[in-house]
Amino acid sequence: MFDFSTMSIPVSVFLTVFGAYMLFYIFYGLFNVYHLIKYGIFGIGLYILVTIFTGGTILLISGSTFMLMEYDWSHPISAEGAAQYYNEDLFPNL
Repeated sequence: MFDFSTMSIPVSVFLTVFGAYMLFYIFYGLFNVYHLIKYGIFGIGLYILVTIFTGGTILLISGSTFMLMEYDWSHPISAEGAAQYYNEDLFPNL
């Protein structure tokens, strides 16, 4: 028989979802930079905008990478004991 309390998923599932999101963001960012350079008005403003966007992207990706490297992504999340945090009073003020 299926027992929900013995089920566990690895935390790396969330890392995979985050990686897929970051990959989409990088492709979308490259798409935007390409169109800014190809169809934008050439000048110092365009180059400043592209530099700020690229620098901000690099800063955010490297910051999130360094913050996520300190966790153990092989540790499983278990459903055992999760019921102790549930009480039937979901909306106490209603």
